Amino acid sequence: MNFRFVEPWHVFLPRQAGHIVGLCGSGGKTSLLEAIAGVWRADGFAVVATTTTRTEPVESFATAPTGGPAFVYRHGGVREDGKWSGLPAEAVDALGAEHPGSLVVVEVDGAAKLPCKYYREGEPVWPSRTSLAIIVMGIGSVGERAGAVVHRLGREDVSDPVGVAADAVWEWDHLLALLTGPGGYLDHVPEGVPVVLALAGLEQQPDSVGLFDFTGRAMSDPRLPLVMFCSRGDAGLAIRTACREDLCEDAGFDDDQAGAAAGDDVDA
Repeated sequence: MNFRFVEPWHVFLPRQAGHIVGLCGSGGKTSLLEAIAGVWRADGFAVVATTTTRTEPVESFATAPTGGPAFVYRHGGVREDGKWSGLPAEAVDALGAEHPGSLVVVEVDGAAKLPCKYYREGEPVWPSRTSLAIIVMGIGSVGERAGAVVHRLGREDVSDPVGVAADAVWEWDHLLALLTGPGGYLDHVPEGVPVVLALAGLEQQPDSVGLFDFTGRAMSDPRLPLVMFCSRGDAGLAIRTACREDLCEDAGFDDDQAGAAAGDDVDA
């Protein structure tokens, strides 16, 4: 395995006001958004969270937490169906000026609560000032029927980077094609924006051998030097981040921050 874990998991997040971190993909974006907002507030930064797409109301964002740095969730109003409307991308770009000194984290698409999705042309809706993209994929999908875990599978208005039937078993190879293939997740990230991959739902995936093999293959893509492993348990969301071995030193991770992955337990 050509990667090492780094500590803390969030060492790669920007720490300068005005940065916008965008979350795209499927299978755990909102939980990760909450975790990022929590890290920034613990570090003393004001935070603005938002979305460019409609979303279910998030109870933890309905009222800003008390104490500590400012926290604001901005949305475009409540729709007739009760969902929150998203902000236009240009409005997200302006949040830094409206909330000086804040960092911004934004969900740029939805996935109908499924762990994987196919994209339409023009999706996701990225703010032009996005400085980091985090692609989220639900790995609990592997081993399940494709039609049950892939949003929009079989529809003619989306790109299909995988070519799998709805009744077929969704495999690690399919997940990799969805990530790195033509029309896949990486193709929908704006050119020049650095990318981190977040694998959500580790607690739902017993195939650890397949997971580590998939991680190595994904990280062989030069656009994916960092992979986050996200699992949910009684204590909430647990996250670990791995860096490709040859890039740890270049990224500035010293020996106290980087530990060998071999024999390590990503659920720990």
